Amino acid sequence: MKKLTIILIALLTSQLCFAQIELDKALIKAKKENKLVFVDTYFTGCIPCEQMDREVFPNTAVSKTLAKNFVMLKVNVFTEKLGDTIKTQHILNGFPTFLVLNGAGNLVASVAGFKDPGDLITFLNFAKSKADKGLIHAGYSATYNEKNYPAFYVEFAKTRKGINAANLKEYSDALKDFKATNSLLPFLIARSTNEKVSEQILKDYDTYASLYGEEVLQPVVDKALLSKLQANVNSSSSNNDFETFLSSYKRKFPADRWKINLQTLGSKFYLEMKKDTAAYLGFAIKNPVLYQYHFTALANTMIAKKQLNGAMGTLLLQWANAIVDENSSMEIIKNAASLNKQLGNNLGYQKMMQLAINRAKKYEMPYQELEASLKAASK
Repeated sequence: MKKLTIILIALLTSQLCFAQIELDKALIKAKKENKLVFVDTYFTGCIPCEQMDREVFPNTAVSKTLAKNFVMLKVNVFTEKLGDTIKTQHILNGFPTFLVLNGAGNLVASVAGFKDPGDLITFLNFAKSKADKGLIHAGYSATYNEKNYPAFYVEFAKTRKGINAANLKEYSDALKDFKATNSLLPFLIARSTNEKVSEQILKDYDTYASLYGEEVLQPVVDKALLSKLQANVNSSSSNNDFETFLSSYKRKFPADRWKINLQTLGSKFYLEMKKDTAAYLGFAIKNPVLYQYHFTALANTMIAKKQLNGAMGTLLLQWANAIVDENSSMEIIKNAASLNKQLGNNLGYQKMMQLAINRAKKYEMPYQELEASLKAASK
């Protein structure tokens, strides 16, 4: 029995295509084969990490994409020596975090959190496209030398202890070149900022996004913009005051990223300051974008507060219909379908279920249960 268990584990490892080799060997192999290195950083007990191993990496479409263009490396960040290196060299603010490196060790792209097969393939194709153009995030060192990082940052990267507002201020006050390699890592890992750093990023967002990646930079941008918002408007401010504030920062960001910023700023102004959910929904419908937690979080809050009725429910469905399509994550599509069903919109439910089926078929995910649910709803 013990022998059989060992064989099964070996087969599973093979199926997942994760070679347990050192990073330097993976880089050499990638360079030789003209591939990229895909690094899956995880830890034992991480539920979304286990979900990736169970539901996503065995997926046929994912396996093909990985095998074609990537050398795979799986790193337990808390038990393997390489884990401390990667935690310091790159920003791991959620698990799993997936890194794509070129053969020289430069970071091409990164993303955190559970990704369904479609999400992961989209990310892998995005990284491959960037690499083909020779694009990298030059804000991170391609090779690791602990001397290249502030001591308090290294401590925090390894232990999550040692960073506070005081040492961040001391560090930024002494920083001569905010665009130098590794310069903003302490702020990115702490998801924090101060006035000096905020001014630098808001003055030249495109450069910092290129250096570190939009996803990693976003929490710091959120803090910077929210600080500016609170300094300029409050609960008694009018919608025009808010729109005036927005117009003063809109030009600093690409259009697609500005829409993401609008979700954060709109949530702060309408939901927190004005306590006006209907106004926020109207704002979100006018500026539709699906990004991370905003839609799901508000839908769950409205359900808990029993606000899904009449005009409010209609507005939430309008927002869902404006942002959810077959390119959305399967979880989001299913949430939108469930919302339509709960509100008695059978046509909306059928539409979302069909989107889920289309996505499942496209990325070789199970779809039989989805089709059964759609068939039942159509009767």
